[in-house]
Parts: sequence; C-alpha cells; structure tokens
Amino acid sequence: MHPSSLPSAIAAIPRPTATIAARLSYSKRPLVAAYALSSAASRGRGIPSRAASTAALLARATGSPATRAAGPVSSADRALKAAPVVVALAGRRGVSSSGHYHPRPSVLAAAREDIPGAEASVAAAKATALPPSASPGAAALPPDEEAPLLRPDPTLALGEQSMLKLMSLWLVYRACGNTALIRMAPSILELFKKLHLSWISNAVIRRTFFAWFCAGEMEREIVHTMRRLQESGIGSILDYSAEADIGEDCAAVPASTAARAQANVKADALAKEYFHGMHMASQVPQAFAALKITGLADPEVLYRLSMPYRPLRAAFEAADQDGDGCVDYAQFKDSVLAAMPGGGRVASPSGVFSMVDANNDGLIDWVDIQMALGIDNPLARPLYLRSGVGSDYGALESDVEDYERMISRTRAVIQQAAARGVRVMVDAEHSYFQPMIDHVALAMQREFNTPKPALAVDAGAAPAPATLVFNTYQMYRADAFQRMADDYERAQREGWRFASKLVRGAYMELERERAARLAYPSPINPTLEASHESYNRGVRFLMRRIATAQKNGDSMVPALFVATHNNESIERAMRLVRDLGIELSGEPVMFGQLLGMQDATSYALAKLSLPIYKYVPYGGLDEVLPYLIRRAQENSAVADAITKESSFVLREIMRRIVGAGGSGGRKDQSTVESTSSV
Repeated sequence: MHPSSLPSAIAAIPRPTATIAARLSYSKRPLVAAYALSSAASRGRGIPSRAASTAALLARATGSPATRAAGPVSSADRALKAAPVVVALAGRRGVSSSGHYHPRPSVLAAAREDIPGAEASVAAAKATALPPSASPGAAALPPDEEAPLLRPDPTLALGEQSMLKLMSLWLVYRACGNTALIRMAPSILELFKKLHLSWISNAVIRRTFFAWFCAGEMEREIVHTMRRLQESGIGSILDYSAEADIGEDCAAVPASTAARAQANVKADALAKEYFHGMHMASQVPQAFAALKITGLADPEVLYRLSMPYRPLRAAFEAADQDGDGCVDYAQFKDSVLAAMPGGGRVASPSGVFSMVDANNDGLIDWVDIQMALGIDNPLARPLYLRSGVGSDYGALESDVEDYERMISRTRAVIQQAAARGVRVMVDAEHSYFQPMIDHVALAMQREFNTPKPALAVDAGAAPAPATLVFNTYQMYRADAFQRMADDYERAQREGWRFASKLVRGAYMELERERAARLAYPSPINPTLEASHESYNRGVRFLMRRIATAQKNGDSMVPALFVATHNNESIERAMRLVRDLGIELSGEPVMFGQLLGMQDATSYALAKLSLPIYKYVPYGGLDEVLPYLIRRAQENSAVADAITKESSFVLREIMRRIVGAGGSGGRKDQSTVESTSSV
C-alpha cells in the first residue's frame, strides 16, 4: 500500500476500528500502520483508542512532521513541510527517505515556542479556528482587539459584606501585607504556645484570617461556603490543607519499623479524610477536590523513590549529543542506565534497552524511558534500589512495598471521586519528591482519564459518574515546560486525556534555600520574568492544542486549569480563548484563585460566564494555618496583591461612610491589576 492511499483506506474502515487507526497512526511507517491496523482489528487487540476526524488521520498518516504537530501552521512548519520527509513516527520521530532521524514533532513544536515571532502563529490559527459564535465562552468575550477583556470590579465581591466584616477584612489584609509580621508569625505563634496562651492567638486567628481564607472545620460550614460561591457563578476546589515534608537525613537514616508502621497508619487515616472530602464536594455540582500525595505515603519514601530522576534526566541529556531528543543503545548503556541506583547490577543491558525500545528502531527518547522504566513495571524496580550496604542513593525494598500501599490508597480515593462525579486535582509539592508525585498522577490519569464505554448489561441505566484527574505543574521551575510537554506527548501515545493545572508555585524560598545549603543547582527560574514567561508559554502551548483537538473532533480534548492571581496572564489566556475560538461548554479551559484572594478578578470572570473556581482550604486550625502562612511567606508577590486587596476594602468602607454611591469602588480599574506569581 502506498502511503498516499492510506487515508482512504482508513476512511473506509468502520468508526470503531477507525478510532484504533488514530492510535496506530503513531506507528513507525504508514505501511506498518496499515498492517498493524488490520492485524489488530482481526485479533481484537485492546489498543488505547483516540478518536479523531478523517482529516486528522490524513494529516498524521501522510503529512510532514510539522503538519502533524498539534500547533498551528507557522513559517517554520512550512519550511519543514517542504523537506522530502516521509512519515516515520507521527508524534514521536521523523525519518527521511535516506533513513536519517529527526526530532519528534512534539519536540519541534515545543522548540518553536521559543521563536521570538511565535505569536504570529496564533494569527495563522485564527483562519482555521472555530468561529466565536460557536463557542459560548468565546462569544462572551468582546471582539475589540484593544479593549481589555478582564475588568475586575471589587464591588462585585465586597458589596454584600457587612461593614463589620469589611473592617475585619481590612485588618487581615493589612496584616498579610506586612512582610515582617508574616515572617515572624510562626515564632509569635510558638511563643504563645509556650506561654500556654494559644487560646488567645487561636481565637483571634479563627475570627479573622481563618474566617476569610478558609471554608471552616465542620461539614455544614464548608458546604455552605461552596454553595455561596456557586450562587455567584463560582465553583469550588475543596482542599484538605494538610501536607508534609522531610528531614535533612531521611536518605541516610531510614525510618524504623515502628515509625514506618505509624506513617502508614497516618496515611490510612488521611485517606479516610479524603473520602469525606469527596462526599462534601459531591454536594455541589461540578466541584473539584484537591489531593496531596504526601499525605498518602511517608514523604521520606517519596523522596528516596524520586532520587534517581534528576541524575537520570541529566544523564539522558548529556548522552543526547546531537540534540535530536533520542539516544541509541551505547549511549543508553554507558550513560542513562549507569545513572540509575541499580544500573550496575543489570546482567543484560541490551534486554533493558529492548524493553524501552518498543518499536525496535534502535533509538529511544525520554518519554520511552518514562513509559517503560517506571516503578510500576516490576522488571524495572531493581533499578531504583540501592546498590548495597552503605549506599544512600536510591530506595529501600520497604519503600517499594509502601509505594504499593500509596497507589492503593490513591486509587481508592479517586474511585470515590469517580463514584460521586467529583474531579480531582493532584497538587504539586516540593521538587525533591515531585517526580514520584508526577508518576502517581500520570498513573491515575492513565487509569481514569479515558472514555468509559457504556455497559451493555442494562441499556436503560444511566452512565456511571466519571472523574477527571489533573496534574499540577509549577511553572516557576526551570524544567516545568519540558516536563509538561513530555507528559502531554505521553498522553498522546498512551491514549488518555491530558488534564493539567498550571501554577507559578509556592515553595520558591524553601527550594532556593535548600539548594544553596546542599550545594545543588536551584530548580527555580533565575528571575520572576522567566517564571512569567514560562507560565504564559505553557498556557499558549495547551490552548493551541485544545483548539486543534476541538477542530479535529477529538473526543479527548486536553483540559487546562489556569490557576493564577496574575491578571496579565488571565488577560492573555482570555484573548487566546477568543482568538482561537475555543469552545468552553465542556470546560476545557478554567480559571482559579484562592478563597479570599483576588475576588474582584474571580467575580469578574463569573460575570462573563467563564469557568472560574476558588481553591477552598478546610480543616482544623492547626493544620490550615501553616499552609496559609507558607503561602504568604514564600511568595512576596502575593503579599503585594493582598496590599492591593486591602485598598479595595478600604475604598468600599469609605464609600459607605461618605455615601458616595457605587462610583467609589468602580473607578481606576487599572489599579486592580495584580502581578502575583501564584
């Protein structure tokens, strides 16, 4: 079969089989794809399906790597299209007629994001985007190219508050804006505790900070807060704000048997609390629940299992000498495999390479390694274990056992969410155990973010409620964009819906201090501007792929949660929604802020009928307060935003006192702009 005849062959296949063709269009050659398609169909193999239109299949089967890239056509794409390139591995690697390999399209697309004129590709996308009239979200946005789309109005959020609560809120904001006071807060609270005066400090905090920034402790008040937000058109992300960290010597001094047992008991108890959280979230339609993986396992276990990631990635990048995103067997054996804690014990490196090189082309990329050498693969687990007595690099055998317990807890929690129709957000945490958090999130996405076929047992039964699992990417990290792009690529290969929440991050000071103390490179971007650009770049990357997936009729459109207090980033995202004609009825794009912060922006988005959510912390005072203090301490830009918030509250107070009507709270809209890095 000639490659040019493959699209017609696929088009003639019944639709259930055509969805398999969409997945097999990633095979090594069109002829191989056609053969594998017919073989798979005849044998009924369970291949992950990824529905796509005939046009999308044609592009993947016969187009150049650039035309198969998910992004819009740019001048760089046209240059690639003009090259004599034959389809090799759509979505992975290109191979010319002479057999020379090229970077996979996703890598090329990601590289084009760095081109100074990359914004011009948005204009190219407009020609093929859905018309604004087809998208309720886009239709709600003014077509004026110059006028700001985001018009925050503090009176929308403050108008219904009593004068007493406004005065209390103003004091809260003023205190939060005092950097010195916030830095001293833990010491002050500890002093009150030592003097047995915590009842005084707790009483003050409960009636001020806790009352405004948290939903409460009891189910009744928590659900009431969520319903109050819902009445204003704002959804909720319920967050049980308990998290954990590690000690300095956790690698060298593993926990005792008793401590390990205690950690598992604590994790089991927290899983039950998450069950209760899913129950509360289900009482409000379309709610989310946040999930912290550090609560479901001993953080020291996560740390030891995450240890190989950084040296493994560094070894892969060093081995990739030509920069094409791939390594061969010799490079894998000498560099990549050697970087694993148990790499020196491997009896057959060629066998491990064959396991990673699923298509037997002699080359593997980073996503291949992630897919094949994850700790879920029993054959790969010895690679994570320490090389012998005296070594503190890698995991213990007991860590693998605890990992299995953690996966079981996480799956049980998400199954509860799915049964109740609650979506789940896996929170990002510290960089030194984030690799294992990402691994768990990806495993749950692969399991839950796939279409669930209707059961044929009872045709009249309603479909079972489903969930959608989001992973969180902290874009202030230097490696955040590439990690996100790699995970998106993995979703395409494995056939599940990619769902991500983008934040700037909340552990900046801690991460930099720890890196300096332990003498390793800081994982954080060197400047605030670099973090802003990383965030906006990630939003652009996913927005374009959402628009393309909608245009192609893909059943698994990526989902993006734009979680930020930065009004400039929100404005940019809104313009992308409008310019790309993104349909928002299924909430492929959502916005979010913290409860009690940036309310003017949240209510303005709700007024435009855009999907907007508040992150709603709840729990006991002792559990929630450290979380909120850390947010204020480690993100100076949030303190700046809180200072602005206090000015809006004071303006509303003065407006009521002097009886100046509504104008006092509505003028100078530009002052609402925030530069928060959340």
